[in-house]
Amino acid sequence: MDLNVLIVGGGIHGAGLLHDLATRNLRGIHLVEQNQLASGTSSRTTKLVHGGLRYLEHPSQWGLVREALRERGILLRNLPGIVRPMPFVLPNFRGGRPPWLVQTGLTLYDLLDRVSGLPSARRLTHAELAQMAPYLRPERIAQETGSAFLFYDAQMQDDVIVRLAVRAATRLDATYQEETRVEDVIREGTGFCVKLASSRGRQEVTARVIVNAAGAWCNANLLRWGVTPRVPCLLDVGSHLLFRSQAVPARPEDCAATLLQHEDGRVVFFIPWEGRWLLGTTESALTGTPDHWECPAGDRDYLLKVAAVNLDLAEAERHIEEFFCGIRTFPLRASAPAQAGQPAPGIWRENPFASPFYKRRLEKDVSSLSREAVVDEVVPNLITIYGGKFTTYRALCEGVGDRIADRLKCARRSGTREQESWFLDELRETEPGLFHSYSDLRHG
Repeated sequence: MDLNVLIVGGGIHGAGLLHDLATRNLRGIHLVEQNQLASGTSSRTTKLVHGGLRYLEHPSQWGLVREALRERGILLRNLPGIVRPMPFVLPNFRGGRPPWLVQTGLTLYDLLDRVSGLPSARRLTHAELAQMAPYLRPERIAQETGSAFLFYDAQMQDDVIVRLAVRAATRLDATYQEETRVEDVIREGTGFCVKLASSRGRQEVTARVIVNAAGAWCNANLLRWGVTPRVPCLLDVGSHLLFRSQAVPARPEDCAATLLQHEDGRVVFFIPWEGRWLLGTTESALTGTPDHWECPAGDRDYLLKVAAVNLDLAEAERHIEEFFCGIRTFPLRASAPAQAGQPAPGIWRENPFASPFYKRRLEKDVSSLSREAVVDEVVPNLITIYGGKFTTYRALCEGVGDRIADRLKCARRSGTREQESWFLDELRETEPGLFHSYSDLRHG
C-alpha cells in the first residue's frame, strides 16, 4: 500500500486529522489504531466542549479561550444533539472572589464568544440556584453562598465524535484499521517504509508523511521507531465518578451543571450526562506506564470527599456506576538536545517510558501548565502532536492539515467547518450504532 499520509493513533486528533485531510480530496490517507477508536483518553474526558472559564485568570491564556469558544460554536452547529448546550450554575461562596469580579469574568467569557449564540451569563437568586442545582447542599446555599451566577457551555458524547469523524472520512475515500500496531518505521529518502502488525498478519506500507497522534504514546513511538524526541512531556491522570440517576432526587435532564472549587483550590465539575451524574476530574501523577496502569487509588476517595462537602447525594458510594480515568499529555518546554532527531539509544527503545522524555514529577502544580498543543517535526515529514484540548481539536487538525496539504501540493482547503462534511443523515440511516456512547471503551 502506497500512502500519502499515515496517521498513527485513533483518538480525537488522529480521527480529526483523517477527517480534515479527506475533506481536502487528498487520496492515500490511512489511520491505524492499536486498540479501538477512542479507546484511550478520548472516551474518558469530562464530556465538556468549553472555553475554559478558569483560564481567564491568566491573560496569556485568553487567546486559547477565544479559540476554544469559537470551536465550541462550530461543534454546536455541526453536531446537534451530539454536542449540546449545557447551563452551568456558579455558586460563589463567602470568602471567595468578589461578585463584581466573577461577573466581569463571565461578561468577558460571553464577549469572547461570537459564534455560538448561547444565552448570556446572569446573576441568580438563591431560590433559582436551589431549583437549578437541587444536588447542592441546602445549608451551603443558605449559609455560605454569597452570590451565584448562570452561564452556558456545552457537553458532548466524546467517543461518538471520534467514530463519526472517522466514518465521515471513509465516505471521502480515507481508510483506517483498528487493532493494528506499528512495529517499525524505516526512513527511505524523504518518506518512510512502515511495518504493521495485526491479527490478520503483517504488512508493509510506504508513506510520504507520518503523523504521530498517539497521545501518551507519542514519545514512546518515536523512541521505538529509533528517533530521539525533542519535546519532553508529563503524563497526568484525570479520574471521574459516574453516579446513577438515583443519587439525586431530580431528573438529570432538568438540572444545570456546576463547577466547584474544592478546599485545595482544584476546580471539579458535577454534570448531568446521559441520564446520570458525572463528577470530575483529578490531577494525579501516573504510576506505571500507559501500557500497564491503574486508576490512582486515592482519586476515588478524593472525589467522594468533594461530593460530601458540596453535594447532597443519597448514598453516594452505593450509586457509583463507573470509576474511570484517562491520561492527559502535557508537552513541556522543548529541550532541543543535540541528539534530537538522531537514532535513539537502544535502552530507550526497549523502555521508552523510563527515558528523560517522560517526566514523573514537576516542581510546580500541574494546573499551572498550558493546555495548548505542540506540533513538532523532529524528522522531516514525521509530525508529532502533543497535548491539546478536545474542544479545539478541529482547529489543531486544520492547522496540521494545512501544513501537509502544502507539502503534498494540494490547494483545496479544509471542509470540516461545514456540517455537510459529517454525512450525519446518511450515517444515522446506515450506521445508527455510531451515535451511542459505549462504556466499555472507558474501561478497556
